[in-house]
Amino acid sequence: MLDTKSLATALILILVIGCALHVVNWRIHRESAGVKWWALGLAVHTTGLTLSFWENSLAVHIPFWIVTINMVSLTGSLMLVYGTAKFAERPFPPAFYIALGSFAVASLSWYAVVENSVTMRVIAFAITLQLANLLTLTRLYFIARRDGLASILVLASSLGSTIALMSGLIIWQLLTQPDVTNFYDQTPVMPLAMLGLMASECTAIFGYLLLSAGQSQARLERLAHRDALTELPNRRAFEQEITHRLRSSRKQDQLFALAIFDVDYFKKINDTHGHDAGDAVLRHLASVATDAVRPHDFLARVGGEEFAVIFDVGDAAELVMAANRLRLAIEIHRTRFGEREIDLTVSVGCVLAKSGAHLDFAQLYRAADRALYKAKTTGRNRVVVGEVGALDLAA
Repeated sequence: MLDTKSLATALILILVIGCALHVVNWRIHRESAGVKWWALGLAVHTTGLTLSFWENSLAVHIPFWIVTINMVSLTGSLMLVYGTAKFAERPFPPAFYIALGSFAVASLSWYAVVENSVTMRVIAFAITLQLANLLTLTRLYFIARRDGLASILVLASSLGSTIALMSGLIIWQLLTQPDVTNFYDQTPVMPLAMLGLMASECTAIFGYLLLSAGQSQARLERLAHRDALTELPNRRAFEQEITHRLRSSRKQDQLFALAIFDVDYFKKINDTHGHDAGDAVLRHLASVATDAVRPHDFLARVGGEEFAVIFDVGDAAELVMAANRLRLAIEIHRTRFGEREIDLTVSVGCVLAKSGAHLDFAQLYRAADRALYKAKTTGRNRVVVGEVGALDLAA
């Protein structure tokens, strides 16, 4: 039979190494409050488990210290839950922590003072951990939505398997096993519980580390697809989106609408008011355009003072209406820079095409760009609808 005391020693070593890794992770991700709480929570949890294993090796057991030491470990687990909620940006109400802590104190105190039972104390401790794990699982859903599913798989698998294993061991202990008199009793349940705890703690340590790595990766990907000045999607994100929509529209034989617009006389604005004013104009335009397009349209800054919109429309009339709504919104909402008010208009070039096997991003963009050029040369501050010609489709 496995030696529970040796397993406990190995677990403490794993936790100490995990604490060191989380301190390093905290130093790397200083801006994340969740990572800080993971490092602190793991340290407190490790301290509590270490003291608990030590206390179980003593000949005399003092109820007050039994409850206190177990609560230190459980407090560390609740700190991990709090850190995960902070990391997910979905905090739990304080009542959740108060209720869970109160349950742990009450049950541990009862089975340490009123009815001395090591078995029931272990079960009360395990139930509290199970509830903490369930709370953590609910926050992994929000992290997955933000940072991707890959970032949460290890931790979610660890917590899920721990909940299943510990629930099974609790039922087994209650139904078939005699009461234990010491944590180190060599019953079939205790070594299995320790092995399960080792596996859970080890994978949880790395699971939390992967969460912070996943967030960093997701942030980098968002930055790579985001224009720094306007906070709109950039050209890379726009090309990916239009390629994806073209592929989807081919299957459904839909119309595809693209509009390109840029600021009229933008060089004059820069020359007259300075480049800071030009940046302010672009930020203002992005804000107004975002409000003017519909949620299912896709707006991006594709370079300099040039922007593009993928419109979801059913015919040319609807496309012209949507483009003019955008143009008029920008004309009406003047921008201020310091004490000066700057008039702002845009020219819009649109194209509407039926998606087919030969239609791609380059063809659409060339056609919309020609329409934009025509809008510029025929007076500016207007919408021109072009066509995807035979030369485009042959290119």
